[in-house]
Amino acid sequence: MRDAILEIAQEQLIRGGYSKLNFATIAKELETTRANLHYHFKNKETLAIEVMRQYAGYYINEFQRLRENYRGNFFALWPEIENMIWMQPDNNDDAKIDSCVTLVSDPDIPEAITLLSKESFNKIHSILTGIIQDAVDCGEIRNDIDVDREATRCHVLMMGINGCGQHLLTIGEAKKLLSGLIAEWADSLK
Repeated sequence: MRDAILEIAQEQLIRGGYSKLNFATIAKELETTRANLHYHFKNKETLAIEVMRQYAGYYINEFQRLRENYRGNFFALWPEIENMIWMQPDNNDDAKIDSCVTLVSDPDIPEAITLLSKESFNKIHSILTGIIQDAVDCGEIRNDIDVDREATRCHVLMMGINGCGQHLLTIGEAKKLLSGLIAEWADSLK
């Protein structure tokens, strides 16, 4: 039951932000009571925090896994990261791109979620910095770059692609317009 609650809550948060998270709607969809939901999650805030924690944890783990798997192969890494941006649960190019941008930009968001978002941002930034430093150390890219600045450029580019994808009608449209931008950035470091 807990996993089903989290799945529906994640969908609500991604599609409508914190203000759209609703125990009654989740209970109705799961054909259960609100009391049953409250058994698993004290309130809306604790549910949203758990969704964000799992969502962020997944992406942090994926970035770390990709860093480890592609160490010494800098240029092959970026298409994999781009694929992660486009990845959808149903592999449907007609779907909308998932993003926590909707959640963290909600004016009603609790401070705990804002702090979790900042922490996640910093962890991913640290991994990106490590990826770029590894590539410098291996001689795959120029050694005259500012590693932290390039990690910031890359991170902002990924977030921009994700954000732009939110405004396009489908993932297919977003891919057509935005694919390859990360690889172009990586090529600029040769």
